[in-house]
Amino acid sequence: MFARRTGKVLATSRAAMALVFLVALLIDPTKPGPGGSGVYIMLAAYLAGAAVMIMIAWRSWWWEFRLAPWVHGIDTLAFVFAVYFSEISKADFNSPFMALTAFLLISATLRWGWFAVAWTALALIGLNLVIGTGLFVFGFPFDPYRYGRRLMYLGVLSIMMVWLSGEQRGPRSAPMPRTPGTPGERRNATLVDTLTFARVSLQARGAAIAVPHGEEPWTELLRDSGYAVIVERLGPEVLEGCFGEPDRASLIDRTRGRRIISRASSYPIALNGPVDAPLAEHCGVKEAMIVTFETAAGPGQLLIWGIPDMCVDDLPLVETIGRHLSTELDREDLAELAQAASAAALRDALARDLHDSVAQFLAGTLFRLEALSRWIREGQDPTDEINDLKAALRREQGELRAMIQRLRRGEEGDRRTDLIEELETLLGEMSQHWHITVRLEAQIRPMPVSIGLAHELRQLMREAIANAARHGSCSDVAVSVSTGGPGLTLRIADNGEGFPTDSPIHRPRSISERVEALGGTLSICHNRPGAVLDIALPNRIA
Repeated sequence: MFARRTGKVLATSRAAMALVFLVALLIDPTKPGPGGSGVYIMLAAYLAGAAVMIMIAWRSWWWEFRLAPWVHGIDTLAFVFAVYFSEISKADFNSPFMALTAFLLISATLRWGWFAVAWTALALIGLNLVIGTGLFVFGFPFDPYRYGRRLMYLGVLSIMMVWLSGEQRGPRSAPMPRTPGTPGERRNATLVDTLTFARVSLQARGAAIAVPHGEEPWTELLRDSGYAVIVERLGPEVLEGCFGEPDRASLIDRTRGRRIISRASSYPIALNGPVDAPLAEHCGVKEAMIVTFETAAGPGQLLIWGIPDMCVDDLPLVETIGRHLSTELDREDLAELAQAASAAALRDALARDLHDSVAQFLAGTLFRLEALSRWIREGQDPTDEINDLKAALRREQGELRAMIQRLRRGEEGDRRTDLIEELETLLGEMSQHWHITVRLEAQIRPMPVSIGLAHELRQLMREAIANAARHGSCSDVAVSVSTGGPGLTLRIADNGEGFPTDSPIHRPRSISERVEALGGTLSICHNRPGAVLDIALPNRIA
């Protein structure tokens, strides 16, 4: 009943302390203090006002919030005057002074924080000084020793309360729901879980979330009434209006035009006037709590209605839920973008592999079949060439199977292989396939590299040699591999036609993309005749 209800607790405590004070005075066998019977009248009137504040605290979050500063001031005056004008000179241990002072300081702490505690403490000290001076001047019973001791107690207690309210008090927090599943695929589940969490945590009758739908112009609306979550897709015109400042929660009453808005570095502010809340209007809600949150796709809003005894104590929790929504939705969007980028990178890598292996092999096979057709027409024996083609097809089939296995297994881990041995085998196959001379020059043998890098370099070599044979009409290709300070260096030189001299050099797309993906650089120049490709790869990928 009192959970998150500071106003209820303070209103009930105020009435209880006033009642105890009045009853204690009535049953006290000694005579009243300097105030005489007027003290009883004042306390009775104060008790009646405290009872009214209990009803207000239970019925209206608006008036409980608006009247709080005035009631706090009345508390301060009433308690100080009642204490001084109801005491006899020696009733030190029976005095309610410290209990009432603690109530005032705790009330300021719970409502407004250290700043209000400091002002309350200064007001109490000032009033005590004024009343003590007045008692002394007008000849009322006055004990300077007890008076000074009270001021010292008041000062020490005030300092402690200022420190506690400044250092220890913070917004109410709650563990936010963690939605299971794969990042990037949990967006709808996150919205549903958070919506249900907000409704259950605040014991509300219903809640709704409006969020933008990526780059599309519409807005998604999820509504939880306690029985099921209903999803609607709304046009942009349905929720036209001001969503408000992000991460700031509000209490709204659309019928009476009332709002209490939280502020980042201060106490919430109460405003009168028309309430612009398109989501509440669309849901047909008159009184609710609402918070706007910012996402990469645009602003969204959370609406919660039907909260029992709704008050400003709920604002920090609603703000926390809004920040959680903002963070989780952005995290899901980033994960979705990462998945899309990963899929695009995989498609590009697969396209490069298919182009550099299968497409180039088929082009070479077509070239050899055309030559075989000429041999047959000329009456030559095609048996050896057919056997070579069959062997080449088997090797290419093995390459395709190896590629499929790599895709299935994923990363190769820390496995390593000898790059020189891999290239010697490949270059021999390429020489036989394209009917050209391919030579390998290596400074170091063996040259261990990762399985993944060896695969990339094999594909790169296949593309470069195929281009030299098909487009450059070369008869000789020289490949050199070396390692040094910057990393791994490859040079591929041919004696073909080279690049046209009257136009810019066209960089081979597949080779350029592969070198860039490895973090290396590619330089292309004429060699007259032929062309030279210089490739430099950093040490970290070797």
